Parts: sequence; structure tokens; C-alpha cells
Amino acid sequence: MYFVGIDISKFKHDCAVTPIGKIKLGGPNAKPKFSYIQWFGISLCTGIGAGVVFWGAAEPLLFAMEPSPSTGLAPGSNGAVLWSMLHCFLQWGLTPYASCVIMGVILSYVILNKGAPFRASSLLVPIFGKNVAESRWADAFDAISAFALTAAVAGGLGYGTMQWSAALDSFAGLTPNLTVYAVVIVVMFLCYNASAISGLRNGITKLSNWNTQLFFILLLFIFLAGPTSYICNLFTESLGEYINEFFSASLYTAPYPDAANWPQSWDMYWWVDWMAYAPLLGLFMVRVAYGRTLREFILIEWLFPALFGIVWFSVFGGTILHAQIFEGIDFYALYQQSGAEALTLAMFDVLPLGTIAKIIMLFIITISLVTQCDSMTVTLSSMCIKGSDENTEAPIPLKLFWGTVFAVIALVFTALGGIDGVKTIKSFVGIPLTFICLFVTLGFLRYMAKRPRKANGEYEEEDEVKDAPDNGEPVAARSKIKILSKLGF
Repeated sequence: MYFVGIDISKFKHDCAVTPIGKIKLGGPNAKPKFSYIQWFGISLCTGIGAGVVFWGAAEPLLFAMEPSPSTGLAPGSNGAVLWSMLHCFLQWGLTPYASCVIMGVILSYVILNKGAPFRASSLLVPIFGKNVAESRWADAFDAISAFALTAAVAGGLGYGTMQWSAALDSFAGLTPNLTVYAVVIVVMFLCYNASAISGLRNGITKLSNWNTQLFFILLLFIFLAGPTSYICNLFTESLGEYINEFFSASLYTAPYPDAANWPQSWDMYWWVDWMAYAPLLGLFMVRVAYGRTLREFILIEWLFPALFGIVWFSVFGGTILHAQIFEGIDFYALYQQSGAEALTLAMFDVLPLGTIAKIIMLFIITISLVTQCDSMTVTLSSMCIKGSDENTEAPIPLKLFWGTVFAVIALVFTALGGIDGVKTIKSFVGIPLTFICLFVTLGFLRYMAKRPRKANGEYEEEDEVKDAPDNGEPVAARSKIKILSKLGF
């Protein structure tokens, strides 16, 4: 089994080495419904995709030009650049995806192997047993998760709206205002609801895999057309700094009078933001994990998307930092004048074929937002149906309802508070879920420690699925383009 030239089967004995990794989701007879490439595309676009397209160029520049005052680093200095990339990797690499993947592992196991309901509250089953699914505690957990996800998705839609508005200003001279925001959000609303209505295999699967191809095409173009040597050198040293300083940077709180709450406004904010997504994004992961082992789940849902995030920030960050520091192009002044949403598209002005690259980037922005909103609309709608499972498609009116909620809240966020307003509400809803998810994780580890084992240390098959046949769901169709089909698309 190959994924971009990597034989994933070789990881069976040397990656995610604990016995829990061999557990097959859905039981021994379950057959996967998505190829590795399809699965990776869905994971990338429904999780990190919408964030990296907004912040990929912005954060490296902002952190380098505005490092935390407590570090004593001069803006734009060598140390500030390295510090900037370290914190970009920290916020978009291994750590944030882990929070969602842990929730996905727990939910996939209890839903696909223990027969728990398709609800976020099934996270409580390993701790309190199956009966908790019908309790008021479960209803309260689902309500908190739905509230947190609504704010998180609406916030992401707000980011995309501001980015598209900046593009309209650049291409057509339309100054961003409430009317422009509303028009952009309505168009996005129509797109992601059309995708949600078409179903998982016809909507998200196709869109996410098209978008993944565009991601890699654009990355390769910027890498080759931009300051290739600088990008390689910056990536190499930044990766070394990330590995060397991982723990100290992860625990950076800056309790100093001159810190200006930098870690609270950035590092901690992003982790809280991801926790707002975690239960419902983990629930969505259940829909594509059937027939795979937990080891495969961790590789495709966590490791590969996290590595993609690190490469993306290296390429975009290296390009805009080189222009700022070596070419004398003052992108920082543009940020001060027009905001972070203007930086990514402006970056293409330093590259050949910049207009074409901008158009491709706008396609990526659009599809990333559509797939993210689509996946969360479908998941939240399915969770609202009593007795639904991972294959249940919610009725169209329910999908339209949640799609409308996302759009309305995104418009309010964008019009009243801009980026600061979005960040405030996402932090507010994510903080309580951080502690809840920590409690759930510890409970799951305690539960698995008590699971019966075979003589060789592997876990016994769960009674609910050990003799269960495959669920009979059709396999998602691959690309009709021969070369892409051979690659697994």
C-alpha cells in the first residue's frame, strides 16, 4: 500500500508501536472505503487547509517583525526570523493536529467497534459506559461541542471572507465593507451547502482531492519560482530549531511585564481554537476511517497533514521573508495598512506569473472553506438525528439550517470585530473544551488499559464487531484521470 511513494505497510511494526495501533476500525471484516490519497485529501482540507491559506504568509512575517517583546529580539533580525518559524511550526505542525486526532481515535473506536451513537458525547462512553449516551450529561456535552464548533467554523469562514474581500479590492477596486462581506459569505454559503447536499462521496471527496492537487501544484511553483535556496536553508534550520526547542517553546507563557500577552494571543489561542474543533472534527473523521487500523489513522490524520503544514509555512514564509529582508519590498507596511488578509495574495507579486498564481490561490481558498464548512455541516446535522450512525445522511433542511447558522455568525463576526472579534469568540468557546477533552483522553487510556489482551499482547477483538460483516457501503470512486488514478486519487 503506497502513499506518495511511501509503502505504508512498512509502518506496521515500527510506527505507532503500541498494540492499540493494530486495532481495526469496524472489525476484522471491515473493508476501507477510501484510498489513502482520498483520505489524506479529506483530512487536509477539512482540518488545516482553511487556516494555512490565510496565515501561511502572514504569520511568518508578523512574528519576525513583531516578536514577543519578552524575547528581546530586534524586529526582522536573524533571531526573530528563526523564532518566527519555530512558532509557526508549533502552531500548525504536530501539536494542534494531535488534539483533534486524539478525539478522532476515541470516537472512531467507540462508534465503529463498540456500537456507540454517532455523537460527540460518545467520548464519554469509555469513562461512564454506554448508558451515558442517553443521559442529560451527553446532551449537555453535545450542546457545548455544537456551540464551540459553530463559533470555530464561523470564525474560519470569517477569515476566508476577509481574504476574498482583499482579493476583490486588489482585482476590482472594491473596498471591503459590509455589503462585500455579505456577498462573499452568501456565495460561500451556496457552494458549501451544495456540496453538503451532494453527500460525502460526491461532495467532500471530490473537492478535497482536487484541492489537494492544487495545494501541491502551487507549493511546487512557489518553491521553484521563488527564492528556492533561501527556502531550503530556512526550512532546514527552522526544523532543527523546532526539534531542539519543542518542549520549551510549547511551555512558553512569558510571565513578564513586557510580554504583552504574546503567547496568550498566539500560541495558546491557536491551541484553544483547535480544541473548539476537536470533538466534531474527530466525529467527522469517523466517517472516513472505517476499515483502517488506528495506526493508519494516526499516520493519515495526524502525521502527514502536520508535515504538510510545516512545509507550507516554510515555502510561503520563506518567500515573503526573503522579499521583506533581502529584496526591500515592505510587506510589513502593507500589513499595517491593509491587514493580514492582504498579505498572501500580495506575495505573488514578487513571483513570475503572479496573476495566474493568485487565481489558483483563490480557488484553493474557496475550496478549502467549502470543504471545511461542508464537513462540519454534514457532521453536525447527522449528530442531531436520533439513532444516526457514521453513514447517515441528514435531511437537506437540517443541513441548510446549520449552513445558515455558520454564515450568519460569520457575517456578524467579520462586520463587528474583524480578526480580533473572530479570535475572541473562538477562544471563549475553546477553553472549556480543552479541559473536557483532557479528562476524556485520560479516561480512554484508563479504559484501554483494562481491555483484554491475547497472549502476544494484542487486544482481543470486541464482541460487537469480531464476527460482523463489512458494512456494505460502496467504495469511493477514484479520479477518472489515469495518471491520478494510478497514484491513488
